Amino acid sequence: MKTNRRVGHLLLAGVIALSAAKAGAAPSSGRDKPGQRIALVTYAASEEQARSVRALVRSIRERGGACKSVPIFIVAPDLGIITLDWLMGDKVEILPLEMERTFLEYPLALKAFAAAQVEKKAAAVGIDTLIWLDPGVIVLKPLDALDLKNDFDAAVRPVTLANTIGIPPQTAPNDYWQPIYKETGLDYNALPAFETIADSVKIQPYFNCEVFSFNPRLGIAAEWARLLTRFLKDNDHQKSVCTTFLRKLFLHQAVLSAVIASRIKPERIKPLPLTCSYPFSQHDRLPAAKKISSLDEVSLVIFDRTWQQDRKWLERIPAGETLREWLLAIYQEYLSD
Repeated sequence: MKTNRRVGHLLLAGVIALSAAKAGAAPSSGRDKPGQRIALVTYAASEEQARSVRALVRSIRERGGACKSVPIFIVAPDLGIITLDWLMGDKVEILPLEMERTFLEYPLALKAFAAAQVEKKAAAVGIDTLIWLDPGVIVLKPLDALDLKNDFDAAVRPVTLANTIGIPPQTAPNDYWQPIYKETGLDYNALPAFETIADSVKIQPYFNCEVFSFNPRLGIAAEWARLLTRFLKDNDHQKSVCTTFLRKLFLHQAVLSAVIASRIKPERIKPLPLTCSYPFSQHDRLPAAKKISSLDEVSLVIFDRTWQQDRKWLERIPAGETLREWLLAIYQEYLSD
């Protein structure tokens, strides 16, 4: 098993290196082929997430358009307790997570370190666009909106809900955001305003990080991991600032948002359309103007934990017969051992 894994890694490295070498001869303003310098990254920290990632990989390969054959990196904190071997090959590389083990106890902190780990590999081989997709995400159409094409340095959308985290524009940061702004050098008076997707609240930069893309050469993920480490190791900060579950849960997202806002000019941030990151579980809470009438309208849907919690999920939003049959088949595969 380990020998096969090493062989798979070596073959993938060769494929990526060859693609990078070909792309490197061309000017940075374009590509010879769509998707030639794109890679995707996700993670799996449990058997359920491993099954979700299997569905994600299948959806990319079958419906990803120009992205259907790009390298996919799956980062896992413990390769000994989850089953990922059936994903080896097909330009899929599985990596053991490089992170302090104590951070695994902090909700979703591993995302920053998984992204930083793959960012380093992607930058080394000339990748222009690194796409992050969470487990629980399914691709339904080509991912053109996430391709930066050297015209942008990140593609993001605002968070779905402000919860208790988002703060109003032109407002001094509160105790939660002030240390983050201090570390990133942000001036709240100079920041653009955004609007949350479901509750339509005006906020300072606060981005969803279940689906986004970025230029790996900028070190965005490395800085994300560095700053998150600083806050996770600060016991006083954890005791006095991260005092609620939501403040802990969304710390990784708040830090990433500030890093993007501080390192990338507003005109280099591509607004990610809702059709490329549709929040399925929040469908009923969306304003009528933002709701889709069919899943055929979207290129990427965020199911999050819906497949775990609702066996009748396919009844929530209509889908054409072809798409419905495909979704049912991929869901049944997800349910299987």
